[in-house]
Amino acid sequence: MSKDIRALISDVAEGDVNALAELYGMFSLRIFNYARTIVKNKEMAEDITHDVFLRINKEAARIAEISDSAAYIMVITRNHSYNLIKRENRVTSLSDDILEISDDSSPYDNLLFEEAFSNLPVNQRETVHLRLICGYSLKEIAKIQNIPLVTVKWRYGKALSKLRAYFKQDKEENFNGTL
Repeated sequence: MSKDIRALISDVAEGDVNALAELYGMFSLRIFNYARTIVKNKEMAEDITHDVFLRINKEAARIAEISDSAAYIMVITRNHSYNLIKRENRVTSLSDDILEISDDSSPYDNLLFEEAFSNLPVNQRETVHLRLICGYSLKEIAKIQNIPLVTVKWRYGKALSKLRAYFKQDKEENFNGTL
């Protein structure tokens, strides 16, 4: 990362397309996965990612003044995702595509995670995504989601418990199936 995020956004406000491209490289996958976590649809998440960058480009001068610009970008993503759901008045199921978490994980790992992850309620799924995939602290997540920190802690703990139970069950089923 050659520049900090606020500096890049300031450069975008001045019309620097290279800064916008660098910001896109830093945030596009994070925004896409976060949006997809909420809307459960690859194509809608791609549209949201595109729309978020259009908004960043349009409002760069204002966004650059915000102390935590990275968190604000995720707020834009969250709000746009929920607005799109309201507008569409539907939540579609995930396609058979694999959630794009990382390049080095196996397809089985991705599918297993995808299945476990999709069983979580949307608010827990969103919290886990922001924490584990995006790397935000629980305090930052509370700010992004505009909810009390205690609620974020509860959602995160509850989601992790559900994921542990799911993977424990899967491990037992695989172990019993091999005997």
